[in-house]
Amino acid sequence: MNQRQSIQRITRLGILIAIIFLMTFVPNIGYIQTGILSITTIHIPVIIGSAILGPVGGLVLGTTWGITSFLKVLSMPGTVETAIFLNPMVSIFPRILVGLIVSYMTIGLGKLIKNKDFKYALVAAIGTLSNTVLVLSSMFIFAQGGVLSFNQAFSVIITVIISTNGLLELILAIILVPIITRAISKVIPQP
Repeated sequence: MNQRQSIQRITRLGILIAIIFLMTFVPNIGYIQTGILSITTIHIPVIIGSAILGPVGGLVLGTTWGITSFLKVLSMPGTVETAIFLNPMVSIFPRILVGLIVSYMTIGLGKLIKNKDFKYALVAAIGTLSNTVLVLSSMFIFAQGGVLSFNQAFSVIITVIISTNGLLELILAIILVPIITRAISKVIPQP
């Protein structure tokens, strides 16, 4: 990789990190409030960046997403989301894995699937489902370390809500990721 390509990668990464911060801390952009929990849209730039920038980009963007989601709940005392995501093993760790999963799936699917729109729709689905499954799994594994102790009824309610939100997030990602990635590749050719 030459110096120009390195600068381009760092610039793309910096822009995506700025977008993640913007979407996290400007109300109803990255997390759209729907009642007791929010619908996440912030996974879309993370998926796009992880797919375009590879494993290192996925690691950085996933970590950025996790840290910003952790910081966001610190400003939301007394909410259900605070109780769930105050534990870094629920708020940070799954997001790091999502960035890596998307990166490696993009590489693997690139060898199998030639249609870029289909490939990015599939990567979007895998990334979104990974986030939902990993966050739910982390909630149940690490819930005792959080502020809220989870009883069975509450766990079922939260699982249903997060799963419903996850379906909306999945549909949104499958539609938007290929469109945005195609637009980006017209302006900035992908390596």
